[in-house]
Amino acid sequence: MPPSSAPRTHFGRGWWISAHIVPNRISLLILTIDFEGATVDIVKGNMGWIEVIVGPMFSGKSEELIRRLRRAEIARQRVQIFKPAIDERYAANEIVSHSGLGIPSDSVFRASEIMEKLLPRTEVIGIDEAQFLGDEVVDVCTKLANLGKRVIVAGLDTDYRGRPFEPMPRLLAIAEEITKLLAICVRCGNPAVHTQRLVDSEDLIVVGAMGAYEARCRRCFEPNPALAHEKKDGPQLIASNRAASADGS
Repeated sequence: MPPSSAPRTHFGRGWWISAHIVPNRISLLILTIDFEGATVDIVKGNMGWIEVIVGPMFSGKSEELIRRLRRAEIARQRVQIFKPAIDERYAANEIVSHSGLGIPSDSVFRASEIMEKLLPRTEVIGIDEAQFLGDEVVDVCTKLANLGKRVIVAGLDTDYRGRPFEPMPRLLAIAEEITKLLAICVRCGNPAVHTQRLVDSEDLIVVGAMGAYEARCRRCFEPNPALAHEKKDGPQLIASNRAASADGS
C-alpha cells in the first residue's frame, strides 16, 4: 500500500491510480488501483526470482539449464554462468551435459565468488552442480534474486545413499519455480530418481560420470556402493552386446 503522500490520478467513476518506488529495490514500481475504497497493488519492474532444476544424474539437468540460458541469450539478455571448480569432468571452462551439449562458464571455488564476479548489467545467472558449493549458495541466490536477477540453478537433490543433498533442499524451499527431472533406470527401464554410485567410497562428493555412476529407480537402487559395484556388470554387458550388434550391421 503506497504512503498517503503518493501522487494519485483520478480516472473518473471512483477510479484512482497511485504509484511509488520501493526503497532499496532496483526499478521496482508499485501501482495501486483504488476503486471506491477497494485497492489492488500491481508490482511492475525488475523483479528477480529463483528457478531450481533437480533430479538424479543422467536426467538432463545440465541440458535443461543450458536450454534456458540459450533462450535468454537469444532474447539478448545479459547472461553469466558459473559452475564449481571441482567439476572438470568434460571441460574446465564450460558446462557440458552428458550428451555433449556445452556452454561457456566461469569456475568458482566458493559461492561468494559469484557475487565478486557479477557484472552490474547481468540479468540472468546460471549455476550448475550447485550442491558442490555448500550452504553459502543459498544466501548468494537469495541476494541475486533480491537484486532483480533471474537465477537458474541445477543440481542433485539426493546423494549417493538417497538422502537429501544439502543445500539443494533449502534452495527448493525458497525457489519460485521447481523442475524435477527423471532419468531412466539402466537395470529395468523404469523412471529413475536415484544416482547409483558404482565405486566403493564413503566420501559424500566423488566427481564422476558414466562408469562411476548410473541412474536407478527406487526398486533397483542400492544405497551401499560396495553391493552396487558387484551388480553393475549386467547393464554394461547389455550395452556391450548392443554396441557389438551395431558394429556388425
